[in-house]
Amino acid sequence: MKKTLIIGCGYLGKRIAHNLQETGIEVCGTTRSEARAAELEADGIPAAMLELETAGEAAALEGEWEAAVYCAAPGKGGREALVVRDAAAACRDRLAENGLRRFVYVSSTGVYHQDSGELLDETSPAEPPEGRSALLREAEEIILEGAACDNIVVRLGGLYGPGRSPIEWLRRPGFRERLGGSAEAWMNWIHIDDAAAAVCAAARRGRKGELYLGVDGAPVKRIDFYQFAAELAGEEPPELDTASADRGKRLSNRKLVEELGVSLLYPDYRRGLASIA
Repeated sequence: MKKTLIIGCGYLGKRIAHNLQETGIEVCGTTRSEARAAELEADGIPAAMLELETAGEAAALEGEWEAAVYCAAPGKGGREALVVRDAAAACRDRLAENGLRRFVYVSSTGVYHQDSGELLDETSPAEPPEGRSALLREAEEIILEGAACDNIVVRLGGLYGPGRSPIEWLRRPGFRERLGGSAEAWMNWIHIDDAAAAVCAAARRGRKGELYLGVDGAPVKRIDFYQFAAELAGEEPPELDTASADRGKRLSNRKLVEELGVSLLYPDYRRGLASIA
């Protein structure tokens, strides 16, 4: 896997790019913004312009890439169905015509609909009723059903890292008012650096047609997560809903660790948040 294209080279994509570069792999990251392309180039990541609306005809997809990682996000006001589902399939199909061998689609653990606190893994049902989670699930099925190359899906838990963690969020005006969810619901997180390592491991060693959960394997209740973050931030903990029956779900990373050999830098939220603080 000497050449890898990263479609949607943002907060996660940049770390994936650097991870691959450190092992001698040639990478290119796509963006739709010239300013963003300049930032990527300044950060040592070759960049290419890509409009997802016309992905099937895009010049950025004409090269002979051995692997591709799709981690594009709609952003605010973005066209969710296009970015999450339709463009992913279009990019994969166009690249496959030019000899693509591996395609890794970055999904979310939000596709799991369960809310009783049960322990889940890659074999558990995922039937989200609506919204972005439903689009992600549809995209997963489309990608995994393709036969032109080795298709792999990585479902990432909640991402946090420098500049994007509850330590910063709790200091922002209005965040507490917008923070919802049951205090007793289980949450599943992964540090951004470990998330990048999980995706890279899937690109290198993942099996065709497989799903992998990218979580730290240490589920935490929402109230404990935000109380610890508040301590590190020097802020008062937020008030959370203690009456809700939602207990979330607990997710296993056993397959990620045992099959892909990922060794997490931050195997639980306490170490991850402490490293940021």
